[in-house]
Amino acid sequence: MELQLLIVGIAAALFTAGSKDDLTKELEQAVQTIQTAFNKGDVDTLKRLMTEDHVTTLSYAHFSNTRDQLKVLSDWKFSEYKIDGLTVKGLAKDVALVSYRASIKGTYKGKQVPSPVQTVEVWVKRDGKWLQATFQETPLDKK
Repeated sequence: MELQLLIVGIAAALFTAGSKDDLTKELEQAVQTIQTAFNKGDVDTLKRLMTEDHVTTLSYAHFSNTRDQLKVLSDWKFSEYKIDGLTVKGLAKDVALVSYRASIKGTYKGKQVPSPVQTVEVWVKRDGKWLQATFQETPLDKK
């Protein structure tokens, strides 16, 4: 009986670890895809990867939905967006928190954007597909 419990426990732990690794891989890819689309001004990809009620909070701008943000997409000009230390935390079956540090070279409406920043994103899974629901950047000291 103890051996059976041990085997069930190990199997559950391996399943959970595998699921977490899969979640991390899926969301790392999604983050890279959405950032690449953002940098290129790829509206169609962004629409597919963001919820309609997406909220973006930046130190220099705030958007309460995807439509309004995409209207001014051409106001961003990034030559570099480096992601470092990306972590993923599952919050519920279909909700995850992604955080990372980003170093950015670029402008918004002709003004330099803050860099480096700490970024936090909430992703939700709808119809089997991960969508970004929120995006927030907080400027960090340039130490």
